[in-house]
Amino acid sequence: MINVLSVTSELNLGGGENRLFNLARTIDSSRFRLTVVTLYAPEQTVQSRCGSMRRDFADAGIRVHEIGLPHPSRVQGLRPVKLASTATTLATAVARLRQLIVTTGADLVDAHLETALYTAVPAAASAGVPATVTLYSELELWKIYDSHSYRRVFFPSIRRFNLRLCSALITDSDIRALEFGRFVGESAPPLHVVPNGVRLEKPSRSRREVLREFGIPEDTRAKTLGQVAGLVPFKGQAVLLEAAQRIVDKGHDVYVLCVGYDRAGPAYPLQLQRQAEQLGISERVRIRAYPGNIADVWNAIDIHVHPSSIDSLPNAIIEGMSLGKPAVVSAVGAIPNHVEHGRTGLVIPPDDPAALADSLLRLLENETFAEQLGRAAYRRYLERFTPEVTTRAIESCFEGVIEAHRNRRAAAR
Repeated sequence: MINVLSVTSELNLGGGENRLFNLARTIDSSRFRLTVVTLYAPEQTVQSRCGSMRRDFADAGIRVHEIGLPHPSRVQGLRPVKLASTATTLATAVARLRQLIVTTGADLVDAHLETALYTAVPAAASAGVPATVTLYSELELWKIYDSHSYRRVFFPSIRRFNLRLCSALITDSDIRALEFGRFVGESAPPLHVVPNGVRLEKPSRSRREVLREFGIPEDTRAKTLGQVAGLVPFKGQAVLLEAAQRIVDKGHDVYVLCVGYDRAGPAYPLQLQRQAEQLGISERVRIRAYPGNIADVWNAIDIHVHPSSIDSLPNAIIEGMSLGKPAVVSAVGAIPNHVEHGRTGLVIPPDDPAALADSLLRLLENETFAEQLGRAAYRRYLERFTPEVTTRAIESCFEGVIEAHRNRRAAAR
């Protein structure tokens, strides 16, 4: 039996957390004992902004151990005070995780996303236990986040140091694996490409109920263009609104749903609302979070739209494929490796409203073609993206890491 501690900062609603959720509920319990560990105490303000998967984990009977640290974002004061507080919080997390690794007899630490890279990985190294880390589009996001000079100076070295402590780095696409390998350079850990596995729960509400929830007439014959993604600029909601104006101007009866949580605060959703008003389509646009079963939202979407400028292989694309939704998506990250243009979806350049509008019009004006794309997308999902397929690959990675660690220890004796 391999004892695994899977560490994440918190259980917000997101792709990384969904991946961990599906791993935890499909892992082979006859060979692995998995415990999920969260670093930060649940805070209502954070959960209300980003959503929470805590109930999903509890309902699935997944063990969750809470370290219960205060979130650094709650600290008030000047930048030096905030930096000192963050450093103290991370150091405390490392110490408590090390103690947990030792007391539970963990064989492997499975770190998820950036905060776990800074805490779970060094804790595992100090305890003499191998660690894996799962990362996605972090390299692209670090370019955005590292706008301050001190971050550009210190953070790349810190990240490389921690990545070199890992026994394996797991990501969801070949292009991301190549980028991480280049970033780490010499002494990079073994890289494993494992796409996310997704299985949605059944909808709890009918299409008519969901349309009513979003203020759309229940008996509408309009098509719904939907994007399910965090409300952050790089997900491309602004591009979708520009494309929607072109479609409406051509006389098509459509509604636009941009469904997600405002992960960076309310400024961007308000900006999108103003954009819709300026484009003259505000009565056709709905921008908001949906706190219930996300399958309900998919029940109301006719065509899936995902025009992001930064992504690896987002869960929303796989969710749409699992439901046989025709889709228009952008050619970033690993998306074009799995959404085959003209066969399982339509792929467009990022940040191109005209191309997005043209592709959406192609689907709106040819329902037979749209249905054909949706059926092919569902077949692709069955081949590559069920949770079981993903989990078997991750289990194999875990076993390889454990065997290599034992061989190194044996050779050192």
